[in-house]
Amino acid sequence: MRCLWPLALGLCWTLGCSPISLAVWAQGVGQETSSLAWVEAYVAALEQQTDVVITQAPLSATLTRLELAQWLTEFFGYVPNPNQVQVISDLEPNTPDYWTAQAVLQAGAMRLFEGGQFRPQGDLTRLEALAILVRALQLPAPTQADIDGWMALYTDAADVPEVGRAFVAMAGQAGLLLNVPDPARLHPNRVLQRGEGAVLLHQALVYRGQLPPLPEPVAQLRPVQAEAPVAARPEILQTRITPESGVVPSGGTLTIEAQGTPNGSATVDIGGVVQGLPMQEVQPGYYRAIYSLGPQDSALSPDISIQLTVNGVSTRIQQRQPQLALGNVAPPPVESIFSPPASQEPTFPVGPSIPTTAGGVYPRIEAIRLYPQRNLVEGDILTIAIWGDSGGIAQFDLGNLALNQPMREVRPNHYEGTYVVAPTHQANNPVLRVVLTKDGLSQEHREILPFSIDGSQGTRSTIQPVSTPLTTGLPQIFSITTNSNTLRMGEILKVTMRGDPGGRAAFRIVGVTPEIEMREVSPGLYETRQQLPFNMQPVNNGTIEVILQRGGQQTTQTSPSSITISP
Repeated sequence: MRCLWPLALGLCWTLGCSPISLAVWAQGVGQETSSLAWVEAYVAALEQQTDVVITQAPLSATLTRLELAQWLTEFFGYVPNPNQVQVISDLEPNTPDYWTAQAVLQAGAMRLFEGGQFRPQGDLTRLEALAILVRALQLPAPTQADIDGWMALYTDAADVPEVGRAFVAMAGQAGLLLNVPDPARLHPNRVLQRGEGAVLLHQALVYRGQLPPLPEPVAQLRPVQAEAPVAARPEILQTRITPESGVVPSGGTLTIEAQGTPNGSATVDIGGVVQGLPMQEVQPGYYRAIYSLGPQDSALSPDISIQLTVNGVSTRIQQRQPQLALGNVAPPPVESIFSPPASQEPTFPVGPSIPTTAGGVYPRIEAIRLYPQRNLVEGDILTIAIWGDSGGIAQFDLGNLALNQPMREVRPNHYEGTYVVAPTHQANNPVLRVVLTKDGLSQEHREILPFSIDGSQGTRSTIQPVSTPLTTGLPQIFSITTNSNTLRMGEILKVTMRGDPGGRAAFRIVGVTPEIEMREVSPGLYETRQQLPFNMQPVNNGTIEVILQRGGQQTTQTSPSSITISP
């Protein structure tokens, strides 16, 4: 175990904490030595239900970075790509430990230190371990109110650096906090023991739905009403309707997907067509239903409502698909999948006029505020706040980095949503799209943000320094696939590309479309789904070209399969 006083001094120097808080922290480390008897139930559950062996070494020993990496590769399915290796100065190449480190580095869960050091036998603080697991679980971003609520629970909240507070809130929501024996203290800077690490692993697998939960006492406090802490309301984080616009004829299919709290029961109502359609949890927290339209099914701009129930508590969200027609009805107008001219972009702030229709009054978005208003790096939290009509449903998109992100009405007429910069996210002047829906009508606002997002930047202690790729030449593209080689106008085209991670990707149909942005959904995996316009130019044996940019260099490659698009 490394000396704690230099570690604490280094953290204080980096994060700017006061000498008083440092003295209090050091005194706490010296005086508090709690029993690890409480971890034994979690260790036993792991050893009985998985192949991992925890008791081969003392539970009180320090958990090393290598052992945590071994757990992550085993249970999260990380597989290293030999074409994406990173320089590691303190591990022998082509050894099992070397490839374990490569797997967690390429997955974005862990980082290298300066000089390309992995520090395999180095220890971790509780906060460092939480940051790693939060990234591994890809937990949803908290609101500022969530962060404040969690911090208010703990008497040693001052020991959590500002950049680590979001990690505590995210870890708390997933049941990962180790506040034993004193539930009011986190000890974020305490070096993690193997027994405590085993508890974190157990709780992470519970969150993923791989293990059943044990009774607490982990994360004993929660920033919700004390009378029902175990009945926390489930969350629906993202939804996707395919297709989201156009016409689905009789015999066609509509796919409804939702991401939210795992181990629940989900149903979907498709307005005027079907109610209570079960959704299958195809993987932890990811629900899907596919409905085939019958001859009598028809609906124009249907309302689609998803309900998720966990432990008897339900959450329901509803959204209208104004560009979608089901069955034998007249098709709605379809927006182009391509960016409109700059002259068509709405101005900011939104004007006072409220358009009306025979069906009612459109909701009003009166003002939008973003903070911080600066270039963002990994781990930064961007808060989007809007002021508008109360009682609506608000969502936002941020380029291709965040889609259909929910916003909460934190107080009347004030909605907020957050976005956390992931390690692979990069964008220059992304487009923010905010939609407020009320009584079936929606108001939309778009604007180009005057700053950049670069998840490859960031060297704070809880987010370890960025590693340096081994190869510095042209970025590599390994494969290009599409969901179909023959499509009709109005259908969905899905393009998938595998290549070097951390880049900016786009595709185009040569001679037909401009470049269309692709999103890096996981390290090295880029995707986009676009509806083909009804009025686009037909394509016969066309060529799909993919562009990958990284580090100021660019690679272009064509798909091995041609594409045909007919009316």
